[in-house]
Amino acid sequence: MKKITLLTLAAALLFCSCRKESDYVPYIGESHKLAYNTYEEQFIFLWKSISTGYVFWDVDTVDWDAAYTRFLPRFQALDRQYAKDSSVTTTDLYGIYYDLFGHMKDHHMNVVVQNIHPNPLDDIGLVVVRPGAIEVGNRDYFIEDHRNENEHISNFLDSIEYRGYTILTHESGSFPFREEAISSTVSYHYILFQLPDGRRVPYLRQSMAAFTPVIRALGESTQLGRGAQLLDHWLHAITDTPREQLAGIILDNRANTGGYQDDLDYLIGAFLNKPTEVMKTRYKEGPGRYEHSQWTPYFIYPNKQYHRDITAENIPYVIICDINSISMGEVEPMCAKTALPTVFTIGERTYGANCPLQPYTDINLNYGGPFGDGSQYRGHYIYTSTFEALLNGKVTEGEGHTPDSIVLRKDYGGDFAPQLNAALNYISSYSSTR
Repeated sequence: MKKITLLTLAAALLFCSCRKESDYVPYIGESHKLAYNTYEEQFIFLWKSISTGYVFWDVDTVDWDAAYTRFLPRFQALDRQYAKDSSVTTTDLYGIYYDLFGHMKDHHMNVVVQNIHPNPLDDIGLVVVRPGAIEVGNRDYFIEDHRNENEHISNFLDSIEYRGYTILTHESGSFPFREEAISSTVSYHYILFQLPDGRRVPYLRQSMAAFTPVIRALGESTQLGRGAQLLDHWLHAITDTPREQLAGIILDNRANTGGYQDDLDYLIGAFLNKPTEVMKTRYKEGPGRYEHSQWTPYFIYPNKQYHRDITAENIPYVIICDINSISMGEVEPMCAKTALPTVFTIGERTYGANCPLQPYTDINLNYGGPFGDGSQYRGHYIYTSTFEALLNGKVTEGEGHTPDSIVLRKDYGGDFAPQLNAALNYISSYSSTR
């Protein structure tokens, strides 16, 4: 899945499949259609595009045919309003698109539509609807300050002092990287905790799933190289510590906004002793709503550079996640639960953007995925999942991962410590006889 900043990802998914070239490119491929004369025309184009290109019609409960009948008169009314007043407020247009798209299952979806007739004096003319953010904002454990969560966690970890737990090592920093013409920054915290009994717990906090592009810089005398060294220290603390001294492992994915699927090769592959299937995926290969490709299994393979069989050694691996663990930030704990028996998850039910986006691949994807102009937002840009995924035998888009142990920040006044406390306590009390 690609890198997300709330709902924009920069990705490196690689799924291989064979299929014939399509002989028909439906509305989903007509990205050049970016200008409209009427609101009715705009609506019909977008409705047809979603009808063809949306990958979740087998699990989404929205009645799309009924939506056409219901919403067409509302857009026609906007055309009459423009004829009368020479403009249409973006607030009015937003209200209609909110009702149209706001309950879609795809939590990656980002709908950006240009108002074709705004008031030029006081209206920016841009409608943005994010169904995932709408649903998540209505959960009873949602905390209003979630937009600053990465900064809050970093500040908390930078000043961390734990009673009963000794901090042997603490490395942190923000590391800019550039890959595949995508520029971004990820922050890491590596802490080596020591329990009261002397055993150690290597902890890693990552603000996005960018392990793969960062660790490739290992050995470079650059800022990115220092980030790679931090990751290398965490992995070596896991693989090189004698069993009697290693109590467990913690991966903190709270407010992890997603990123690279190849990260699974390190965060899970380093602990496997054989290839393991963790999900299946499929995509749209025809214009019909239910014309999907065959399900294709996705495997993680043992990492050749770093390795420890934590299953054989019965080493607990705790992953912390929360309501703002998004895309790969939540898929990582889900796949880890499938692949590794000693994985235990703590925190909150995650965001629910679980299915892959447009990968760099030679698969012909004319029938699904994002469409429109994402660079200038001319006319429209609809960002939607390219693949449907089965995780633990279920399409979990819109639902996310429910941890083994629920610890809600809201129950502690927004404090970040209780979730980490729960992870350390679980490892501290973990019995080697389990």
